[in-house]
Amino acid sequence: MTGRQLGSAGRKWKAARLIAVGVLLVGAVFLTGLKAVELWQGDPFPVADPVAVAQRLDGQTQSIYDALQLPPTRLVPDWPGGGIEATVHDCHARGLGEALNDSPPEEPGTAAVHASWALADVPAAEAVEAMARARRTLTAAGWTVTSSTETPAEDASLRLRPPATADGVTVRAGVSVYPNGALAVFAVTECLRYPDGTAVDTEGRPRVPDVPTAPSALRSRSTPR
Repeated sequence: MTGRQLGSAGRKWKAARLIAVGVLLVGAVFLTGLKAVELWQGDPFPVADPVAVAQRLDGQTQSIYDALQLPPTRLVPDWPGGGIEATVHDCHARGLGEALNDSPPEEPGTAAVHASWALADVPAAEAVEAMARARRTLTAAGWTVTSSTETPAEDASLRLRPPATADGVTVRAGVSVYPNGALAVFAVTECLRYPDGTAVDTEGRPRVPDVPTAPSALRSRSTPR
């Protein structure tokens, strides 16, 4: 091969390398741009039917009640925040755009769902023993304990995470003791995106069954023990 031919081949090789490098650079910039968009917008919200989620929470609080194994008592009437409700005011975009905004707007089409109720006249020492039973029973069923406080007994608490579900909606649940003898049980979801066509009220909150059936043993009980 002559020197001229070698030079021509070298130039072609260099040109091919430059094209390859250019393609790689364009691809890297494209991927970096996509990653930047993902970081700015944040992870997508899990999609789920709020009614089905509300029913699931109701069942999870029933599971907690069953695991506590407490003697029959009564429900606290008009417990603040009691019942089942969907809320929209704390649902915002999850990315850097939200973090950098002092007053981020609500994310359209999203809501969180919570269920709660409280038992009356539960002595603090008895409540702590009940929470220890619930902890053993629920962890054996696949729940995860995220925190637990036993002292002082009048302010004891247990925080749990139920097993994961197919829709990917994360739930926080727990039990709290109050000095007035109330023992509160709750379950609350992260914000989820509800499907198009979901029935909502004037504030955009999905309509869910607002009265828990749990704990089923006490819903028809009106007198204290």
